[in-house]
Amino acid sequence: MPKFLRHLNLALVGFAMSFAFAIYAELPALAEEIELQQITFSDLKEENMNYVPILSIAREGYINGYDDGTFQSWKEINRAEALKITMKFLQIFDENKNPPAEKPFKDVEIDAWYAPYIQQAKDKGIANGYEDGTFRPEEQISLAEALKLIIESIESYGGRTPTEDPFADVPMTAWFAQYAEFAKEREMVNITPENKINPEELLTRGQFSALIYKLQETSKGSHFGKATFYGAAVQGSGTASGEIFDMNQFTAAHKTLPFGTVVEVKNLANGKTVQVRITDRGPYGPGRVLDLTSGAFKEISELHRGVINVEYKVVEPEIVDTENETNPSE
Repeated sequence: MPKFLRHLNLALVGFAMSFAFAIYAELPALAEEIELQQITFSDLKEENMNYVPILSIAREGYINGYDDGTFQSWKEINRAEALKITMKFLQIFDENKNPPAEKPFKDVEIDAWYAPYIQQAKDKGIANGYEDGTFRPEEQISLAEALKLIIESIESYGGRTPTEDPFADVPMTAWFAQYAEFAKEREMVNITPENKINPEELLTRGQFSALIYKLQETSKGSHFGKATFYGAAVQGSGTASGEIFDMNQFTAAHKTLPFGTVVEVKNLANGKTVQVRITDRGPYGPGRVLDLTSGAFKEISELHRGVINVEYKVVEPEIVDTENETNPSE
């Protein structure tokens, strides 16, 4: 069984980033030595945007495939399934507890497979149900509802009301604004170019797997977002560090990391990785985190894809005086 990780620190070593508040939680660690290829699903192929999260979460037994060998990442996930995965992931489900003696909610039969999960969640104050006394276990779950479920399940979560809109489609007055704020800081959600997250979207099994995976991996120093590339159009021009840009070198632009920092970048659609050195500044669009050289981008994806979802982590911090940064446009 994986151990609990205690006192998650959102201020990660080597990152010149600040977060609105620190969260301390108890989360299980994913095993790191098992290759993704040791578990497969017949319908899960590379270039599925949640390929890595699905395999990682399934590998640890937090989510299962179907008897026919498929995963069906596109299938919408319901409230009961999401609750079960969350409780297993956070290790807050007690296998030794007796099943409920009576219905936890009027639409949850005591012999239903999900009844023990709902009962224990209700006892912990995680599953409150609706005003009409139902839980609606087979109703599909939206992103906003999923964020509330997951984040409220973290024992030491201490939410607060945001002081500004977390996203363009999440006003700070929304009932789920505090959960969106947390998800923003932990980089759990995909952000559109319009700075939206589509909170009412019904989640698929693949998307829910990604939420769980990102929550876990950010606690270990990973960051998430979208990466793109730049190449021949700016070949030989200057960069913010003063170095001459070479599209064939494995370098990248990042908004804040010190120049010289080495970062490992993983494509979440196939698990391929590349290490790059930060030499430039950017990108600046919502959800964009790295601009790779075309040479580095080709190591983990095909250029025609243009933008990919990545996980990245500092592997070699380098503290460099940035006061003398040059602006190649000057």
